[in-house]
Amino acid sequence: MIASVIFDFNGVIIDDETVHRDLFIDVLTPWNVPLSKEDYEQLYLGMDDRGCLSAAWRAARGSEIPGKILTELIDAKSALYEKKMEEGLPLYEGAAELIRALARSVPLAIVSGALRPEIENALTRNGLAAHFAFIISAEDTPRGKPDPAGYRMAREELLRRGLYRGQPEDIAVIEDSVQGIEAAKGAGLKAIGIGHTYPLSDLAQADLIVKHIRDLSPGTVLTL
Repeated sequence: MIASVIFDFNGVIIDDETVHRDLFIDVLTPWNVPLSKEDYEQLYLGMDDRGCLSAAWRAARGSEIPGKILTELIDAKSALYEKKMEEGLPLYEGAAELIRALARSVPLAIVSGALRPEIENALTRNGLAAHFAFIISAEDTPRGKPDPAGYRMAREELLRRGLYRGQPEDIAVIEDSVQGIEAAKGAGLKAIGIGHTYPLSDLAQADLIVKHIRDLSPGTVLTL
């Protein structure tokens, strides 16, 4: 029986993967670092800001991005994303209903490569913030997914707060990306793959795969 559920954010709760892609392109273009939509989807989708910007810079220039420039680009993208958020970014159909239903049975958390203010803003705007015990965001982890650090931190936090006393496999993670599923499995957790972003065949490492989050019932998650 599943004792806790951890959600990814982008591509699972909020429908903004193409927004992130376009903003990466916008902030990198002035630095003569090309990033095509195809390369983003094949190489960088699922990475956090730090990982994507660093990898795109390295691919284009053959060197590591200077720390000062990386910080500048992350801040610039965050400001652009905030404007998009003010205009309104949609939740995936069924996401809010699933979150509310699961929160009545088990503690919930978020592990995401997004920045904390972006996550908190979206959850607050949609009346979902109170349903999550805590958030592990890009600021909290040394490396983004597929590194399992974020999910390991989440399990430790659940234990520290006394919200869960089970084994790693008693936690279910809901992810849309190959990298996210790899991170969850690397932490020993169960993974549910949502086909919002990748072909279902690419999510084969997950314990359960569904086409859309609206197809996922609370009972299916809790009995995984």
